[in-house]
Amino acid sequence: MPEPTQNAEIEKKLAIVFGSGPGIGEATVNTLADAGWEVLGLGRDDCDLADLAAVAALAEDLAERYPRIDAIIHAAGIWHDENEAFVNRDLEDYDPAWIAATMNVGITSFMMLTARLMPNLPRDGAVVGISAMFEGELRNNKGDAASGWLPYYTSKRAMEDFLVGLAQDYPIGPRVYGVSPGDTMTPAMEKYFPKVAKDSQPAHSVSLLVEHLLKGDSPYHSGDIVAVKAKTAGTGYHS
Repeated sequence: MPEPTQNAEIEKKLAIVFGSGPGIGEATVNTLADAGWEVLGLGRDDCDLADLAAVAALAEDLAERYPRIDAIIHAAGIWHDENEAFVNRDLEDYDPAWIAATMNVGITSFMMLTARLMPNLPRDGAVVGISAMFEGELRNNKGDAASGWLPYYTSKRAMEDFLVGLAQDYPIGPRVYGVSPGDTMTPAMEKYFPKVAKDSQPAHSVSLLVEHLLKGDSPYHSGDIVAVKAKTAGTGYHS
C-alpha cells in the first residue's frame, strides 16, 4: 500500500481516493495534496475493486490503520480495458463477467468500503462519489445516454442513488456529495474518443470541485449531486 502524500506546512487531514489512476482520480490526489491534505491514493495495482474479497480485506486494513479518515473519494469506474472501449453494444453482447466487474468497481466496492470506514469519519468529514453526465457525442444516434454502455451507466446512476440515500442515513454528518462530470479529458477519453477529448474540460476542473466540497463552505448540501462542465458547477442528475 502506498504511503500518503503529505504537505508538511499545513495541519493535515486524511483523504483516501479510490481509483487514483490517470485522469480524474490522479488529478484529485494532486489537487488535495497541493491544498494541504494528506492523501492516500489507491489504484488498481493496490487493490482490484472488482475482487470483492480483496475489497473487504482492504476495508479492514484501512479501518485499523487509520482511526480517523476525513474524506473518502470514490473515482473508480470501468468502461474499457487496455485494448477497447466497451461501448456501442447491446446488453446481451456484454460478457457476464464484465457486467459483474463493472458493477463491483463502480458501486459495490464503494458501498462496502464506505460501510466499513464510515465509523472512522468525524461529523465534519465527507464522502464524495464521482459519477458521469453521459452527454454529447457519447450518447447514441437517438440521443439516449444509457444505450450502448448500459453496465457502466447503471453503475454510475446506482452510485448517485447510494449517495442520496447515504446522506439521509447520516443527517448530522459526515457530509455526502456526488460529482457528475461532463466530458472530461482523461487518457482513456483521448484514446477512445479523441474528437470528444479535444473539447473536453480538464480533469483538474473536476478535482477543484471535489476540493471545494471538502472545505465545507460550498453552497451545496449533503446529498446533492453536483454537475461540473467547463468549470461551471450546477444541478446534477438528481435535481
